[in-house]
Amino acid sequence: MIERILSIDIGVHTFNNSNLKDVKYFSGSLELTFNLFYGGVKSNILVAFEWIHSFRVTDEGDLLKMQDDLNGQMIAGIYTVEGSHYLSWFNEQSSNIHDEESIKHYLIVTGDDVIEVLSSVSPTITSC
Repeated sequence: MIERILSIDIGVHTFNNSNLKDVKYFSGSLELTFNLFYGGVKSNILVAFEWIHSFRVTDEGDLLKMQDDLNGQMIAGIYTVEGSHYLSWFNEQSSNIHDEESIKHYLIVTGDDVIEVLSSVSPTITSC
């Protein structure tokens, strides 16, 4: 299965020149805070998932195969992943008990980190 990423429109915010500032996980919810630097202005963005099944954070420099497989498409931003190897692994590990749920693989890319989230709930994105 070949992975394909689809960009999520996040409005006026851009993830160019961004970095992960904070990760908070509690009882199935996940909050990710990012520093954004745009036009000389620094701001913070909160990406929050009310419920997640799994997440992982990896230094982008350690994902050389993923970057190669995606042919340079993995640039700073927020995406969903079709044909996800991570979601396939999760479904296998959970004996497909979540087949009735619509779990999506979200990919958040900064200049330093790649955050992957499996969730059946879309994230909310707000300034903070």
